[in-house]
Amino acid sequence: MRRLLLAALAAVFMSGCAPAGPVHSGAGSAALMRGFGVSADEAVAERVPLVHLRVCGSWGCHELDVPLTVSGTMSALPCPSTGDPAAVCGAVQQPGPAPGYGYAPIPELTLEAVTVDVSTPPGAPMAVAASLTVRPRGACPDAGPSCADPTPQAEIRISADGSVRQTR
Repeated sequence: MRRLLLAALAAVFMSGCAPAGPVHSGAGSAALMRGFGVSADEAVAERVPLVHLRVCGSWGCHELDVPLTVSGTMSALPCPSTGDPAAVCGAVQQPGPAPGYGYAPIPELTLEAVTVDVSTPPGAPMAVAASLTVRPRGACPDAGPSCADPTPQAEIRISADGSVRQTR
């Protein structure tokens, strides 16, 4: 039961990210947002609380600051009222080192390759300065067999050495 809860929570937290190829999120689900998931490795997440993105494509450029939230591991909360030690009533986020996550909505984003400049603000605990080409992938908000209008999404990751790469 606890594994099922943890798997469900993981699916909820990752719903904004798009793997290779179109993803179908199910009928009646919320619309997907165009943009980038941004993550930082656990080893540096506490030192990268904010990144600045400049995303440029055929449509022009879009700039924004993206706060990164450190997300510790999830643990199941027992249900003391049921008397069943295997019963789970909720989940709690545990403190401690963990990766950092953020999301950068880019309304103009298409499925064409874009140039992404990633930097930390002056005085940040860790300096990050990278430029890379990213190709967004399509995510689909419906459960149909095909995806007529995929939503462009991508994910970039800041590694422990400060390098940045596309992960999805």
